[in-house]
Amino acid sequence: MSDLLNIGRAALQANSRALEVVGSNVANAQNPDYVRRSLNIGDTTISGLTNPLYGNYTGTGSVAVNGITRSSDQFLEAATRQTGANRVRGEVMVQWLNQGEIALSNNNAGVGEQLTQLFGTAEELAAIPFEPALRNQFVGDVEASVQRFNQTASNLSTTIGLINGAASQETTKLNAALNELATVNDKLRPTTPGTGQHTVLLDRRDAALTVITEQLDVQINFGNNGTADISRNGTDLVTFNAVSSVSFIANPNNSFDIEIGGTVQAPPSDGSLGGLHRAQSSLVTIANDIDSLAVQFANEINGWQANGRTDAGAPGAPLVTHSGTAGSISMTGLSANDLALASPAGSANGNILAFVDLRTAGGSEQNYETIVLGQAQNLLSARSESDAAAAFDRATREARDNISNVDLDREAADLIRLQQSYEASARIIQVARETIQSILAIV
Repeated sequence: MSDLLNIGRAALQANSRALEVVGSNVANAQNPDYVRRSLNIGDTTISGLTNPLYGNYTGTGSVAVNGITRSSDQFLEAATRQTGANRVRGEVMVQWLNQGEIALSNNNAGVGEQLTQLFGTAEELAAIPFEPALRNQFVGDVEASVQRFNQTASNLSTTIGLINGAASQETTKLNAALNELATVNDKLRPTTPGTGQHTVLLDRRDAALTVITEQLDVQINFGNNGTADISRNGTDLVTFNAVSSVSFIANPNNSFDIEIGGTVQAPPSDGSLGGLHRAQSSLVTIANDIDSLAVQFANEINGWQANGRTDAGAPGAPLVTHSGTAGSISMTGLSANDLALASPAGSANGNILAFVDLRTAGGSEQNYETIVLGQAQNLLSARSESDAAAAFDRATREARDNISNVDLDREAADLIRLQQSYEASARIIQVARETIQSILAIV
């Protein structure tokens, strides 16, 4: 009878623990960092020999709680971390390349539109070379073009600077996650596997790993009792509870690097830092192209001016000046009367007619269109890459969530099953009690 009572008591205790686990699952159904738990139950049956001359003796046993199990698949978790890193990289690239396109277009008042207007004014001026209003309009369009170059360079510089700021913030976030992982490692090692505390720490570990991999491409090495070490290209970031922080370095050439332990690392290729680095590299290239285009524009304008003659018969002086960048280009201060519209041969509109020749392939207007087209293609490619990465990530997460996420319907079914099991366990105790009472009544 005592064995029967022990079996019933152990069953009640196991069912009580199982109800606690189900309750925890239901309470954390909306927690993205929570992995579904289940209770691992075994038996306590004892087998042995009471006498070497006789057969086995099997003692009556009961159920025993072996621990709490997380519904997690390490391969799906690793795949989800990788697809998540690719998704974040794509999203960041699209975000900042789109900002670059806005900077280049200067809110739909870009360099290209102004150059088109400048050439249109030149054609009108070629028909009436002595019209003061058209001469002033031509000088004004040249000045407006210079200002568009200045503004575009400033826009791109600001966007690139904002990327540096975002990269610095992401580095801070990365270091916080590395420190969190080291703290979790320190607590994991002495914690007994299968306990509630151990499963909570594993959830915290996985959450930290998700943040780390969504910031930077790293290698993960799992150790004893669920601990995790982090490295990158052979350099340790987290070794048990020791952390080597990642440093953000802004370079003079409008790019950034990351350092670990004072050593400059290879450029990030994944995660938010990878997306920021690739977007910045693309925008730096565009900014350099705009600088080259501004120099070309200045040389074209000044070269055209030098080939003509003013109304006084003097060679045209430079209209613009620069120091090699779009941000430095400026007007020299010449007035409309200083325009060299005539040809050296004396034709009043001979040189302004030649201005149209600057509108050929390889000219500043055409080269600006090439820059804009290249930026549009980069953005389109980034969007396609981002869409593909997002779709792949959704599929991988769905496969993982089918195992790890809490399904309230399933938990409700478990509650009904456990209720019935709890009642059956109580019935065992009741039967044992009634049997003992009946025996005592007979005696």
